[in-house]
Amino acid sequence: MFFEYRHDFDVALDVLELAVLSPTLIERLAPRLRHIESVVQKEHEVEGGKLRRVWGYQADINIPALARGVITKEMCAWEEESLYEISTHRGTWTITPNIEPKWRKLFSATGSYRLAADGATSYRIVEGNVELEVPRVVAEIALRLIIGEIKKTFEAEADMLREISTGY
Repeated sequence: MFFEYRHDFDVALDVLELAVLSPTLIERLAPRLRHIESVVQKEHEVEGGKLRRVWGYQADINIPALARGVITKEMCAWEEESLYEISTHRGTWTITPNIEPKWRKLFSATGSYRLAADGATSYRIVEGNVELEVPRVVAEIALRLIIGEIKKTFEAEADMLREISTGY
């Protein structure tokens, strides 16, 4: 299932980009992610004009009693790896769930984002595709829930980027 979001910022592109590159972005963002129990920065490296970062998430979820024998809290965790190229103002991201490797082949979440300017303002376009290889009825419901959580995270990140880049 494909999705796309646009976030507008009342700052120049280079100011927005500095916020994206900030090593403290996740520390400031974490308290705003109400659907996330914890998020930690596992890697943040700027080298050769590229930023590579890895954030680890643990969802704040109440697993229904019926599913507790199959789904554990640990399975509701994931890593997001991003690679951002400064010269092109473009990045890619991949989400890897914390599930057994044999089940990972059933899930795919990848995408890209780009920063661009429109006069004195700038914007970010986030695109992604989430695929789940399970029966169609289950997949449709699960994909809507997963993409809803992804949207909440990117919206909160956009709010934090605004705050960092404007000082408000």
